[in-house]
Amino acid sequence: MKPRLPELYSVWVKAKNTRVYGIDDDHEGSLWFTGSLNLLHRYWPANGDIETQEIPEKHGGSQCLCAGDKVYVLPQTNEKITVCDVAEGRVYQVDKPFPEANLWYGHSDKERNVLYLPERARHCLVVWDVASDTSQTLTYPGVGELPSIRTVGWPERLEVFSVPSGDGGWGHRVYYDPEEERFIAEDNEEIPPGFGESASRYIVNYKDGRVIRIDRESGEVLERDVPGWREEFGFIGGGVFYDGWQLNNLSTYDASFRYDEKTGNYIQLKEDPHKGVDGHPYHFMDRFIGYHPATDTFDFLIPDVPDGKYPQLCYNKISDGDLFITANDIWSSEKNRALGSIEHPIGQLMVFQTRKLDKEN
Repeated sequence: MKPRLPELYSVWVKAKNTRVYGIDDDHEGSLWFTGSLNLLHRYWPANGDIETQEIPEKHGGSQCLCAGDKVYVLPQTNEKITVCDVAEGRVYQVDKPFPEANLWYGHSDKERNVLYLPERARHCLVVWDVASDTSQTLTYPGVGELPSIRTVGWPERLEVFSVPSGDGGWGHRVYYDPEEERFIAEDNEEIPPGFGESASRYIVNYKDGRVIRIDRESGEVLERDVPGWREEFGFIGGGVFYDGWQLNNLSTYDASFRYDEKTGNYIQLKEDPHKGVDGHPYHFMDRFIGYHPATDTFDFLIPDVPDGKYPQLCYNKISDGDLFITANDIWSSEKNRALGSIEHPIGQLMVFQTRKLDKEN
C-alpha cells in the first residue's frame, strides 16, 4: 500500500508580504516570521489570527529566532540585528558581532537564554547572550584538532555545527559543549553519528536531481532520479522530516547564479539569469516534494486552494508536534501565471498546517 502524505490545511490570513522567510515559535505557541517588507508577523496556529507590526527596512529577515521574550530578526549582511522585545512592546537594533558578519540562520538553546548563530561565510560561531544582547565569536577548530565524537562521551546537551568549506559547501562537523563553553569533538565521516531523535534509520539528501538514501542499519546507499527534475523544477531546497516523509521545497530556478558567501552578492552565470526551467521568471512552487525512505516512494504535497491563487511554499517549522509551512500568493490574473522573484510579487499570506483550527476565520 502506498504511504499517505501528512494531511495539512490551508489557512489564509489577513496580511500581505513578499516570500516569507525562516520561522520560529515562542513560549506561547505563536509563530514569528517576516519577508522583504518592513513587517514582522506573529501568527496564532489555533485560530488563524495574525498580528503585524512595522520594523526597520534594512532588517535582512532571513530567520526569526525567539528567546527571552524577544524576537531576533537575523540580518544576513545588513549592519544591524533587529530585535522585538515582546514584553516591553518595543523594537530596537543592535550591532552585529563584527561588521562583516553574514548571519542567515541559527537556533536557541532549550532554555532560550542563548542563540547559536553560525557565520555563513567564515569559520566561526557566534554565541549570543539574550539577556545582555552581547556575544562572543568562537573560531571553529580545524580538521584533526579535536578527538572524534565516536571515541568520547556524548552528553545530550551538545550542539552540532557543520563547518563551511572554501567552495561554499560544508566540511567536517564540530561539537560544542555549552557547559564547558568550548568545542570538545569533531566528526568527518559521510554518515554522521546519531543521538536521540537524530538517530533515525534513514538519511535523505538531494544532489543534481537525484535522491540519495543512506540506511544507517545496513549501510546501503540507494540513489536514483527525482521525478520532475528540470521539467517542472530545477531546485530542491530546504526541508524537514515529518511523519515518515522527507519534505522539501521546490523552485523553478535554473542554476543561473552563484552566491558569494563572503560578500553576500549573487554572481550571474547565464545570459538570462531570471528565467526558470519553465521559460518564465523563476519562483518557489506551490508544492513540496515528499520522499518516503522506508518504501522508496515519491509524492507531492500540494495545498487545496481556490482558483486564482498560487501560494509559493518555502519555509517550514515543527511546533508542538505540528508542521507549519508559510507562503504568499504570487498568482497574476493579468499574466495568467505565477510571478517570478524578479517581479517582486506581494500577496496574501497563507499557512499550510497539520493543526486544525479551533474555529473558522
